[in-house]
Amino acid sequence: MTAKKRGRQRDVSGAGFNGRTASDLLLPQRPLLPLRSHAERALSDYFTSLNGSRPADLYDLVLREVEEPLFRVVLDYAEGNQSRAAGILGINRGTLRKKLKQLGLAH
Repeated sequence: MTAKKRGRQRDVSGAGFNGRTASDLLLPQRPLLPLRSHAERALSDYFTSLNGSRPADLYDLVLREVEEPLFRVVLDYAEGNQSRAAGILGINRGTLRKKLKQLGLAH
């Protein structure tokens, strides 16, 4: 691979400076938690907020709640480039465009 091509590659994790993102450097120090830990904490908080009520259709609820911010953040990271965003998400560009339309995010 040539130096020119290597220079175009972008770290899809968003990590830059020693594994930290630019926003991490601007915020007060906080532990870096994997996405899984954040999801587990959010779900635990959700169950606590139910005060004993029994949830229904949790799988669909989680997908609805996570899908839109996922697409927004990835599109922002990809600077609006849908082909790049689809590659980051691991889906076809046509699928991305369909989802964006369904979510009301298409321009």
